[in-house]
Amino acid sequence: MNKFSALLLATPLLLSGYAAASEPGSFNKTLTVSGPVKLDVKSGPGGIKISVGSSDTVVVHAVIRSVLGRFDPGLADANIRALEQNPPIEQHGNDIRIGYVADQAILKGVTVTYDIETPRQTQVNASADAGGIRIDGVQGPVETTNDAGHTEVSGIQAALKMTARAGGLVVQDAGNDVSITNQSGGILMHGVHGSVTAETTNGRIEISDVTGDVHSATRSASIRLDGIKGGVNARNLSGSIESFQSGSSVNAETSSGSIRISQSQPAPIRALSSSGAIHVELASGGGYDLDAQSIKGKISGKATEAFAKTKDQKDQRSFKGRIGSGGPLVDLDTKSSKIEID
Repeated sequence: MNKFSALLLATPLLLSGYAAASEPGSFNKTLTVSGPVKLDVKSGPGGIKISVGSSDTVVVHAVIRSVLGRFDPGLADANIRALEQNPPIEQHGNDIRIGYVADQAILKGVTVTYDIETPRQTQVNASADAGGIRIDGVQGPVETTNDAGHTEVSGIQAALKMTARAGGLVVQDAGNDVSITNQSGGILMHGVHGSVTAETTNGRIEISDVTGDVHSATRSASIRLDGIKGGVNARNLSGSIESFQSGSSVNAETSSGSIRISQSQPAPIRALSSSGAIHVELASGGGYDLDAQSIKGKISGKATEAFAKTKDQKDQRSFKGRIGSGGPLVDLDTKSSKIEID
């Protein structure tokens, strides 16, 4: 596990910067259900944890804490007691809403942390203002929204959609398509049996072991992809792009940063870097058509020695030719660095 992965996974699920001014409160509720459940949960800074439990009940355990120094302690204590007496839980058959209150004043000075056990056949919509979200093992589909906190989802079989303004987003073992949008924070993903769309404005993207296509984009930091069986489309404004052991086509473009690509089988490659080196490792024994050029750097590597120069190749900054019997096009272009093709 690299430093980025360890940092994301070590991030606390629930915010701990809120000190309790008085004894916390709590409430517990067990709801009887039959068949697939639709669960809608909303939380502030406290956070949400959802896991799989019994097939015929939804069990809710909530801890209510006061926020020290921000509100009148008396108000916080009164709101804790009010929430204990009237928990924000609604049930209409198998549709359950948790955390929604008609009078927002009752949430002033307090945070509520939800720990929920639900049947595996559950569809989840979870949102948090500044707390963590962790969801594990439900069927889905799952949709999460987080204003500023860590979100981790694992073991989901249906589609997954995640949105955040800030904080790390982690996905492990997803059985369908995944869509992630993050304004400021990293994205870590492993094991997706579907397609992936992952975009962040400011943060690193790390994705591995995906059976479908991957579309990834960031404006600051790096993109690392590993073991993607579908097509790869990666865009970066300021940072590197790495795509290792790709099983299909690769389209990588960065304005400022290097590009490294390796393929497990021949497929089209397009790599464009305005300011950065390009290193491509072609599939062993595969045929390709090659078109590579660098304005200020040289082109080298084992693959460029495998065929004779054509009349279009005037120097070491431009190569066009066929490797083996030919095949998918490898189109490489950098303005101010070198290109290596192995």
